[in-house]
Amino acid sequence: MAGKLEKSRVHFLRAVDEWEYWTFTDNKRPHFVRRLNSPSEIHAQMVVALPARCTITFPAWLTTTERAVIPEMLHLQLEKRGLLSKNGGGSAADYRVVETRGNQTLAIATILQPEFPKELVFERVQRYEPSAYTFPMPQDRLVIWRECRRLAVAVTRGLEPVAVQVLGDNTLSDTAALELKCIVFELESQQLCERLLGITLWGEFSVEEAERLERSIGLKVIRDAVPPPDLPKTKSKLMPPEVHLLHEQRRRRDRIITGIAWLAVLYVISVIGLIGYILWENRVAESLRSEIEQQQPTVAAIQATAQRWKQIEWAVNPKFYPVEILYQVAGLLPPDGLRLTALEIQNGKVVIHGESSTAPAAFKFAEDIKAKPDLQMFIWQMPSPTLRPDGRADFTIEGNPKVASIN
Repeated sequence: MAGKLEKSRVHFLRAVDEWEYWTFTDNKRPHFVRRLNSPSEIHAQMVVALPARCTITFPAWLTTTERAVIPEMLHLQLEKRGLLSKNGGGSAADYRVVETRGNQTLAIATILQPEFPKELVFERVQRYEPSAYTFPMPQDRLVIWRECRRLAVAVTRGLEPVAVQVLGDNTLSDTAALELKCIVFELESQQLCERLLGITLWGEFSVEEAERLERSIGLKVIRDAVPPPDLPKTKSKLMPPEVHLLHEQRRRRDRIITGIAWLAVLYVISVIGLIGYILWENRVAESLRSEIEQQQPTVAAIQATAQRWKQIEWAVNPKFYPVEILYQVAGLLPPDGLRLTALEIQNGKVVIHGESSTAPAAFKFAEDIKAKPDLQMFIWQMPSPTLRPDGRADFTIEGNPKVASIN
């Protein structure tokens, strides 16, 4: 499964004589797949066993039994010895507890080498495990095997490796035997390991090499095949900054892809919703059109009836009677200074003639007619009055009906 480790299968790489590709299924049993020329040949998320040349182990007895403070105490000792380097992200050190005795605890720090191999830097690494922790180690022994054409050695205390390093020689020469003897002596003097029971050689080693070690160190040597890998119960937190950066870039890329996918989903949902809304609106419009067509005869009949009522409104509405109009107009006459001379109604149009003592009085009379509620069924207009030599004014006020006019 791209982007995450499969739940049912773990892909595992380790370096012995060559790179080996293994898988672990649900029952945690390893299955050998094939040998590789390069770790980058695997295109799945994987666990990589770090060769001993990539790490430094630092065992120490600490005067505490509180596991919470052990990483900090080891961290201070590593900084004091200059074994920690500043990195931009990731984790350069990992800590494990081997044994607790009285008020002391034997703990081991595993530190990444400053120069991490380029061939092991790729995005598909799920985590790194120090190679010594991926072997089923024999109890209280000096274990030697080959990794990437180098000799790796681990010294165990019980079943736990307390020291792991690579030898200077690529073969078990007298120089390598002397170096191994110094390693054992140093660990025993610091009480970091118990008295060793023997030496185990994993892989292809000659009888002469085994006998040379036995004579030099004084321990019985056993030759055996390299055992299948075993995933440690405690997962390592080692992570080079280069791989940490690749993981951050992948997570950022996944977030962008997820965001784009959600936007695409929202866009599709919006388009589907818009299409559904348009179809629903078309259906409603079609239903309304159908209802309008069904009501069309009734509406036409009502409109025809209303038109006929408008045509006879002059005959049946008392407000349009000439006498009523004359009565409403005469009610607006002032006590003096203005009189009506004629009132005509032609095709519904009302024409009022009169004379006033002054022109302003005529204009005021016209405004009173416009403002009277009972006369607002007409649109009233008055042309400019005609002035006589004596100052009086003849005026004409016209009212056009707002309803249909008839003959």
